[in-house]
Amino acid sequence: MDRKARSAGLRSAIVTRRFQNLHALKRCRVRRDAMADMNRREFGRSGIAGLAGIAFGGDPERFGDAERSGDPERVALHAQSTDGRAYRYVHLDVFTDRRLQGNQLFVFVQPGGLDTDAMQTMTRESNLSENTFVFPPEQPGTDHRVRIFTRTAETPFAGHPTIGTAFALAHTGALKPGLSHTTFGLGVGPTNVDLEWKDGRLAFAWMTQLKPTFGKAIADSRALAAAIGVEALDPRAPAQEVNCGSNFFIVPLTTRKAVDAAVIDRAKLDAVFSAAGVQRRGIYIFSTERGQDDATAYSRLLGTGGTEDPGTGSAAGPAGCFMARHGYVPPERAGAIVILQGVLVRRPSRIHVRIAMTGAEITGVKVGGAAAIVGEGTMAP
Repeated sequence: MDRKARSAGLRSAIVTRRFQNLHALKRCRVRRDAMADMNRREFGRSGIAGLAGIAFGGDPERFGDAERSGDPERVALHAQSTDGRAYRYVHLDVFTDRRLQGNQLFVFVQPGGLDTDAMQTMTRESNLSENTFVFPPEQPGTDHRVRIFTRTAETPFAGHPTIGTAFALAHTGALKPGLSHTTFGLGVGPTNVDLEWKDGRLAFAWMTQLKPTFGKAIADSRALAAAIGVEALDPRAPAQEVNCGSNFFIVPLTTRKAVDAAVIDRAKLDAVFSAAGVQRRGIYIFSTERGQDDATAYSRLLGTGGTEDPGTGSAAGPAGCFMARHGYVPPERAGAIVILQGVLVRRPSRIHVRIAMTGAEITGVKVGGAAAIVGEGTMAP
């Protein structure tokens, strides 16, 4: 082949190669843009930060607040991933210091402009047990108005949403390091939350619950045991309704194995409640049998429908009051109760309860715990 032909062939090969490279680059850009869109949909304003914080084991705290970071790339990412119709949320796991354990929560930190229907729809979309929406205070003596929604309705009071909201506000800088307490305006009224900090980060939060109201007890322990699928109840005290802001039926069992084995027979349970004149409500079962952990009690919440709740702060207060009143914990230990919940559903929660007593009278109830930041995002209603 002469030199001219070889030169022509070389030029043709170069053009072909350039075309292939350009085509490959175009495909790469399409994949990149698709991945960016997916990241924005999945992680909201966190984008790649969310992937770094979750998929690669990084610390989402480092990606938590673009405005505070001063990093122009993160600020730009925030601007690109948020529009006027998107609302920022912080995703937390509550009653644990480890991600992917405890009870999940979305906290919408700037929900201005959302109406009740939109908040309900967004909570249903999240598919979590509850979401909170934080507004400026409405009542004197409160710092934030916090509205709590389940997937089906707004609720005036709940435990892990209150604790988790405190951690979300600390994460965004709305609660300053060293602040000893804040007061949320919940549907049930002003609710004090005590704050404990470590190395500039919120480490623990305690919510004050109402002093307990003890309601009706069920004397027919055999019928109740059959209704929840266990052989027998703990005989030291009858199962009883207790309210520290929300009503729960507290049922003591003898062993952790029995707690794990419990399954509700709704027809039998309805008959037991009807015979006792008790309104049907969530059943919180517990055992004080000791395990390898240091928990005071091992528990589950039954009868709520759908996915089992892994950590129920609004039930932990009543359960702690029940234990203190009926001698399941000695008076000197009533201020240091630890309830382990969620083990069976592989989302263990450690819920701390402080019961203040004067003699036999319960004078104060606090429920507390830690929370882990899982990620952030935005949602458009």
